[in-house]
Amino acid sequence: MGISILIPFVVVVAATVLSEYFPQGDRESEAKDRARKARLLYLQERAEEAEGALRDAGEEAEHAQELLKEQEWVAAENGRKAEEERLAVERKWFEGVRPECCPSEQDISRMKAQYRYSPEFIHIAVVGSAGAGKSSFINAVRGLSRHDPVAAPTGIVETTDTVTRYPDPNSRMIWYDVPGSGTPKVSDWQYFNDMGLYIFDCIIMLTDNRVLESDLAILRACERFKNIEAFIVRSKSDQHINNMVCENMPQGFDLLGPDMGAETRSLVLQTKSEERERFIDETRKNVRMHLERANLSRKKVYIVCVDAILAAVSNSRSPKAIDEADLLNDVEEFVWKRLQSGC
Repeated sequence: MGISILIPFVVVVAATVLSEYFPQGDRESEAKDRARKARLLYLQERAEEAEGALRDAGEEAEHAQELLKEQEWVAAENGRKAEEERLAVERKWFEGVRPECCPSEQDISRMKAQYRYSPEFIHIAVVGSAGAGKSSFINAVRGLSRHDPVAAPTGIVETTDTVTRYPDPNSRMIWYDVPGSGTPKVSDWQYFNDMGLYIFDCIIMLTDNRVLESDLAILRACERFKNIEAFIVRSKSDQHINNMVCENMPQGFDLLGPDMGAETRSLVLQTKSEERERFIDETRKNVRMHLERANLSRKKVYIVCVDAILAAVSNSRSPKAIDEADLLNDVEEFVWKRLQSGC
């Protein structure tokens, strides 16, 4: 046989042998099995990855939840503190306690320029509620009646709407008539700072009928500014004593009536002496009580009236006199010491 005839025969024999040892179905099954295993392995790896990602997400969510709770607690705590502070401020306002505000150096310089402050003089502010008699008091300590051409204007209602400067011709004192607190033009809550009272060497706080919360706020502020000397003065003592006398007399009694008999006059003098002592005692006790309640230092209260001050300035004594001479002497002593110290 020729070679060309043998080749087909060999191919057929080889194919027969291969088909016997490697059947076609087995090869396909093995391939599918390998593919299935590979797919399962892939899915398992993806599942493990997903499980890890889910676990990480859970941990992050748990951490975020803890962080949120912490932030909520901080916010609640800050809210609680803010509410406590608000209530405290509100309570102080209702109690009449003024918010403290320290003036800046610019504020001090501005107010000193406005009031023409000079270290060569002692600057004294007379303050108090509207109608306490501040203008009349300043006239009296300068030895002036209300009819004097250079006297401060006086009246039944508040006559001062701006701080007015009154030099004392007989000393190195300059008096300032300050508008009363609690008026439409002067905020009661910001009286001390709005008026620039922190630049004065001395503040004389006049009270008329009773000690007000605004009066205590002024005294409290004076204690904060250690360089300010404060005096408490109860004004219009003669008017108050006369009112007390009339309350103890029969209805329709006129203290100034021209037809008063000797017996009635004697009764009036005795009653006035008694009521005078009662007025002095009650005034001192009342002021002391208010100072203690406000946790302020004890201070003497000077009980005065305009007529007795005028008499004391002219070195005479009025039958109405109580503490006028003591007040003038103590103020002069303070002025002398302050000038000597150079403060």
